[in-house]
Amino acid sequence: MMSAPPVSIIIPAFNSANYIVETINSVLQQSMQDFEIIVVDDGSTDQLKEVLAPFIVKKQIKYIAQANLGVSAARNHGFKKSRGQYIAFLDADDVWLNDNLEARLNKFKSGDFGLVHADAFVIDEKSNKLPQILSGKEGNILNDILAWNGTQVPGPSSILVKREVVDTVGLFDEQLSTSADQDFFIRVAAQYKIGRVDKVTWMYRIHTNNMHKNIARMEHDVLRVFEKAREANLFESAAFRRKCFSRMYLILAASWAGDGQNIKRGFYFFIKAIAKRPSIIGTVTERITKKWFR
Repeated sequence: MMSAPPVSIIIPAFNSANYIVETINSVLQQSMQDFEIIVVDDGSTDQLKEVLAPFIVKKQIKYIAQANLGVSAARNHGFKKSRGQYIAFLDADDVWLNDNLEARLNKFKSGDFGLVHADAFVIDEKSNKLPQILSGKEGNILNDILAWNGTQVPGPSSILVKREVVDTVGLFDEQLSTSADQDFFIRVAAQYKIGRVDKVTWMYRIHTNNMHKNIARMEHDVLRVFEKAREANLFESAAFRRKCFSRMYLILAASWAGDGQNIKRGFYFFIKAIAKRPSIIGTVTERITKKWFR
């Protein structure tokens, strides 16, 4: 019987034929080579399976097909089929640099971390680098995540997590899509220290199909995420909870107003933000003043 590889790399894929070859090749070119790759096809209608055929024939990947149940269900399906001590969740359009896996494994050796992440370049549809770097934080970061205090973990493609941690905190919430990673990070950060590799080791791709562009879906997800956190008593005080909910409502207000399609919905969440924390009016006024009169 074959021994389990130390790392399982799970790639949920939906209509990702245009990008996934570059994604898989970036894994195959890693400096650390002891891993398994599991691709979960989430009911794709493009040429995904045909594109993956050479990898399947060479047994470089394990291909799993499922009905279109969403990215969280795909990640969970892949995890249940995986064998590694460490788990990486790689989106089918993102790319790893060749030291990504080795750098994150080495980070685990430097401290008692449940999850480790790394910084990222941002690239466009043609893999051109954009003038932006995604960077997170290290340590006990739960409060920063809940307070929307900047980026804490750049995204699911950045993480390497211990299998035992997933077993403890649970899999991805299948009722979530755009905020499923945020919910997962909150549950991990509530129980474990988070580690950060202080350099760029992967690339996050921006394109027209990115899920975060769906504001209605985002609204559903973040409201559920914060309600789950409230039910789990993850806010350190009532005042902190009001602060976090107020910021969350303000982000929804800005998203709807910025979209330009539902100003009334944006105003609704703006009022909710003020109701939760009236002092936020001063912060908003200051930001607007700086933007208009700079």
